[in-house]
Amino acid sequence: MSILHLQFICAIVLLEVKNMGKVTIEINKRQVESIIEQFGITDKLKLVKKLERETRKERWSELISKIRKRYKKNPISDEEIRRICKEVRRQRYERNTKGSN
Repeated sequence: MSILHLQFICAIVLLEVKNMGKVTIEINKRQVESIIEQFGITDKLKLVKKLERETRKERWSELISKIRKRYKKNPISDEEIRRICKEVRRQRYERNTKGSN
């Protein structure tokens, strides 16, 4: 189904909606994917950005949940975090001072 064909169907549906009040169209996931495959790259990028905005909260919640599960499985103390940070800073300092000589 081409985009023009889909637009034509939508126009007919809108006319029917005005005349009948309510119309329900059922399309499955594969049909949606088929329509999206016909989009140009610009429209696909717009759709991706829109979906990213709409799903941002859920994706952050999933990420935080994964982090918390890992922490429960492998807890780390504040002291260990400070020790690791100190070591990384030392290594970066040494690397930066060697590069400037």
